[in-house]
Amino acid sequence: MMSKFLYILDVAHGKDVPGKQSPDGRLKEWLWSRMFLQALHDLLTENNIDSVIPVTQDTEPGLTNRCNLYNSIPGNKIMISAHNNAAGMGTEWMTARGFEIWTSPGQTRSDQIADIFGKHIKNDNPLLPFRSDFSDGDLDKEAKFTVLTGTHFPAILIENLFQDNRDDVALLMDKSFNGCLLQTYLKSILEVEQTL
Repeated sequence: MMSKFLYILDVAHGKDVPGKQSPDGRLKEWLWSRMFLQALHDLLTENNIDSVIPVTQDTEPGLTNRCNLYNSIPGNKIMISAHNNAAGMGTEWMTARGFEIWTSPGQTRSDQIADIFGKHIKNDNPLLPFRSDFSDGDLDKEAKFTVLTGTHFPAILIENLFQDNRDDVALLMDKSFNGCLLQTYLKSILEVEQTL
């Protein structure tokens, strides 16, 4: 089977961006995202699906630089950005939990991809909140994030649980949970390959 799309795996903020960690410092978003997406890249390779992690450094290259780099890569591309959410400033524990998926404003192919990911995330994590916005008829939230509006191809940003919620952090640091989440991403990408 040949991969229909090239998946651009967009890592979260660099380690030099302040506040992107759990209040106790155990979970660091930059590190979680890089480890998770490297494991996803390996899993996709095993399943003959093309993916690349263009940002290889631990520090933040800049959002515009990211977009320019991603746009310069040839291929029929889809970008998947993996982050951890935060309800506060990273200094105290908060109560918000769960997943969100973001796309750029308006109806685009990104919304179709977000719907597929959202469906599988909700099915595989029925006890965790999925924070939706159905005001425009689909489950994703929309914002003019640079990595979503500056890329010239479909792009989604997934907020995988909250780095300032104790229960979410416990899951994000659990090998078994991350393994299950990787399978959820794989199922979603396989459906994207089959339906888009």
